Amino acid sequence: MTSQPDAGDGEMIRTTFGAVTEELQPGVLVVRLSGEIDIATTDFAAESIRAAIAPPARLVLIDVSAVTFCSSAGLGNLVEARQLAGQHGIDLALVGVGRPVDRPLTITGLGREFRIFASVDEALR
Repeated sequence: MTSQPDAGDGEMIRTTFGAVTEELQPGVLVVRLSGEIDIATTDFAAESIRAAIAPPARLVLIDVSAVTFCSSAGLGNLVEARQLAGQHGIDLALVGVGRPVDRPLTITGLGREFRIFASVDEALR
């Protein structure tokens, strides 16, 4: 969870975010993101994603099924992930894309740039 002052009244705004990386098998990782990916949490999301998208990984799945909000900063995290994976020759896919992530991906046209699967099991098949 992160906090930052609200520009209007000085009250703190709390943003809930989590990231857990799990190695499913050698070279196959899933980064499970949850909560809100916005300007307050984008650095945390980027750190988690960058740590996973590095050799010896050969496949990285970014599970966004528990993401409740995805701003343009969150889309930037996903675009950076795609570019980084390409530089390292690592396959990348999104998993569990629900409305909070699907809507901005669709509106921007970025959805066409990613392989998207309903579940981790489907992505592994």
